[in-house]
Amino acid sequence: MKIILAIGFMIISTFVSGQNIKLTDYLIYPRLDSAYWNADFELLNSNNSPIANRCQTCVYTQTDTIRSRFCFNTSLGHVQLDTTLYNFQADRLLGEWIVADFGTFEVTDSILPDSKIYFRKEKILNEQNQDLGSILFSKKRISTKLKNIKEIPNKNKRYKILEGKYLTMKKLIGYCGATIIGITKEGYLIIDDHTFRTLAIKGGYLLVNTTIRRIILRKIIT
Repeated sequence: MKIILAIGFMIISTFVSGQNIKLTDYLIYPRLDSAYWNADFELLNSNNSPIANRCQTCVYTQTDTIRSRFCFNTSLGHVQLDTTLYNFQADRLLGEWIVADFGTFEVTDSILPDSKIYFRKEKILNEQNQDLGSILFSKKRISTKLKNIKEIPNKNKRYKILEGKYLTMKKLIGYCGATIIGITKEGYLIIDDHTFRTLAIKGGYLLVNTTIRRIILRKIIT
């Protein structure tokens, strides 16, 4: 069962202790009111990292009536992981984690001209929770042994947790990547990758879409 709580300036979605974690738990959203939505969005994205976004790619399109933006490998998004899950102690990450759930979902907010209310639609695009493999973290390397997840190739790379929230990998240009990572108080590890889209039609409507590919893991206790 999901609980919706007003926390500070946003709405946070979490889950009831004792229940199995759901794919769309532990999310923060802007309030669905045009008086607050923009301010909430700006505050939510104010701590995005230029270093983490060095691997980000954005494409912009603009005409007389349409303006759009499409970004991937990005920390941007109007829906993000609960910020209270960041800044965990590094040794909590060490060890092997079993993938308990994997999937992709999208959240779309929209507004019509002269409307004071935003509309929100949430949709799970795919979800898997059986025989998905594991991820091993040592002090310096991440080794993935994922199974039945075609869109994520396995890797064995050096990594760093940047700013307490970004899982970055070693690239030719240094460490980069905007993958968001956090650990819940119940001990679940959540790893999110964002795709962010906006579409504004002059005199028509505004659409803001965040697509999140999420891996939820539980630690193997030895």
